[in-house]
Amino acid sequence: MEIKEIMLKIEQEDITVLQEEVKAQFDNRQQTPLGFVWRKKHYEVLQLLQTKKEPAGQISYLVLTDGGVFKLVLVRENEETVCRSKWVLQYRVNVELKEVFQNISREAGPAPAPPDPVFVEKLAGIIPGPENMFVPLELAAIANYHGHLCPELAVGYRAGLIARASLNLHRRNAHEFFVVAENLSSAIDALQYLTGCTFGNQSFYAYETGKHVYYFARYNQEQVLHEALRISLINPLIDLSPYQPIAARLCAGKAAPEEVSRYHRAISQAVKDILNLPEESLFTQKVVSIRRPQPFSRHAYSRCARCGEVVAAFSIVAINDRPLCPVCAGREK
Repeated sequence: MEIKEIMLKIEQEDITVLQEEVKAQFDNRQQTPLGFVWRKKHYEVLQLLQTKKEPAGQISYLVLTDGGVFKLVLVRENEETVCRSKWVLQYRVNVELKEVFQNISREAGPAPAPPDPVFVEKLAGIIPGPENMFVPLELAAIANYHGHLCPELAVGYRAGLIARASLNLHRRNAHEFFVVAENLSSAIDALQYLTGCTFGNQSFYAYETGKHVYYFARYNQEQVLHEALRISLINPLIDLSPYQPIAARLCAGKAAPEEVSRYHRAISQAVKDILNLPEESLFTQKVVSIRRPQPFSRHAYSRCARCGEVVAAFSIVAINDRPLCPVCAGREK
């Protein structure tokens, strides 16, 4: 089902009126709802279909969620403040979710219906944008985890897919691999989600050079150097610097509705281009040899003799036979 068919149902009042207050999650930077809790169930927003300022000053959002299409309204008692506001779920469009998910991209493959988290990698979701582009729901899940969908996240998603296909790297065998990133951008959230290599399990390492360069290697305890697939971004599609003034006004809550739409369109177009470009137009790939960064053992802990806080043993600084955390050690000196 396409967006125009959904809008037609609304015009024909083929809806179920709800008018119930709900708790919603809202991304201030993107100015979009991320989800809401209705009747003790959480609904993730997969696509923002429409944003509209109502005559009374209310802001309404038509959203596609993992449980249907809803109209969500932000009601402010005083338009000049946001402290006395509430979210109202105005209505639900009478459409079967499986109909919405039928119009998916070829790359996503057939999607089972109704949606089920178990099949998250096989379903298709929709990213925000004027063209209502369908993408694998796995990317939608990554965006929900990250907080929003942005070009950097799409770059990490594409790089992770290459590593998964080339090295058979996936969450189930992540313990056999490690990943190194040359940036601290949103892309690394996508890579951790896709590969299962994470900062927490010390199989993901990152340092800032400002470059979208990633290394994926299978770990061998008997080797010092490890063969790694090096993937580097060569296309500047992620550059949204011309829209930074609008982004600043978004963060301050001062952007006009037309600016919000313009910013969303720019993000959507960049994401669409990143997802659709051939790999060779987006990345270069080569095999290199790298050393695995030194992991730290956090099994041993101690208490700082000065502040009393617990600190990992490898960070302890001994001064006058007193175990100190690095911060307190600096103060002692």
